Amino acid sequence: MLDAVLTSLWLELASANVSYAVQARVDTRMRSMEAQATGGSVPPVAGDMDLVPTLGLKFDDGSAVGSLEYAPRISFREATTNPRTEVQHVGRLLGDWRPSRGLTLHGTQEFVLGQVNLFTNLPLGGSLDDPLGGDPIPGDTGVDVPIQPLPEGVDSVFFLSSLTTLAAETVWLGRGLSLSGSAGFSASGGLDATAQEAVPFQYGPRGQAALGWSPAPRHTLATTVGVTDSRFSTGARATVGTLTGAWTHRVDRRSSVEVGVGVGVAYSMRATEEETPDEELPGATPAGGRRVGTFQVGVTPPEEEPLARLDLLPDLTLAWSYRVPSRVADFNSRVAARVTPFVDRLTGLVYPRADVTLNGTWALGPRVR
Repeated sequence: MLDAVLTSLWLELASANVSYAVQARVDTRMRSMEAQATGGSVPPVAGDMDLVPTLGLKFDDGSAVGSLEYAPRISFREATTNPRTEVQHVGRLLGDWRPSRGLTLHGTQEFVLGQVNLFTNLPLGGSLDDPLGGDPIPGDTGVDVPIQPLPEGVDSVFFLSSLTTLAAETVWLGRGLSLSGSAGFSASGGLDATAQEAVPFQYGPRGQAALGWSPAPRHTLATTVGVTDSRFSTGARATVGTLTGAWTHRVDRRSSVEVGVGVGVAYSMRATEEETPDEELPGATPAGGRRVGTFQVGVTPPEEEPLARLDLLPDLTLAWSYRVPSRVADFNSRVAARVTPFVDRLTGLVYPRADVTLNGTWALGPRVR
């Protein structure tokens, strides 16, 4: 039985196209440093560098494409002041299947495991975009966030992240119409109790659906609905739903403009704090075998923050893309500004965050970019 399975697998591989890819990416940045609650003094400015080599194996038989990637992230933190090295192991498994004309199925699985120094930033994964190549899923924390406050005596933790996504895209609705959707589940956080004091464990599902329409060759309209639900080991919870409409206009053969306007509804519940026992209440004195609290007359107690809150947040996008065609070095650029709901992975609270990004890609040939 096993021989038959191996023979069938070997014949399948022999009839398909198997290739490999080797890539390398280097990121450098300068950032300002804030005073930390623990540890010694820190310089006002620090420089970091990330080296990400990637080794991939791709399997393509025409209707199905699968790839396996290993991309460790080697980070040199504060290279100019207090050099430290961190390594996060990132593995990805991606698959595309076209069972029929006009229908494409996608699947991705990503793992991140490594040690993170809490005095800098916490990498939350490698993928920043959704599997359909569109905008990030609402509420997704696919970027670095600062870690504060820190547990006393702890400056680094072991971190684990997992993201599973299934997606589909079809053009069966008619000419100029496209429908896509994705569903996934993510889990991330510290590996042990000490690490989770600084990086709470977080898990939950996510989903997104988009309907696109091209009424004219240069115009594209899209409506996107997305939802995420995140639960934390601290007891916090955040649910974010967004409804966004976008318009893309191709000005000419080289440039295009994208405008998106939407709204997000966020329901968040803050972490539940453990009640302090009576014998630990400040100002309590023994009287007749009981603990009696002391009160001040005429002093208004501070208002307690509500346990749950409902917020209405903007979801806005403004982007401009430009291309310089060339046989020697084809160049594509994009400038984008976004204001989207953001889930704080430490507290579980949701608030709007603004991002401005500038991307540039040079294609030096069919195999080098």
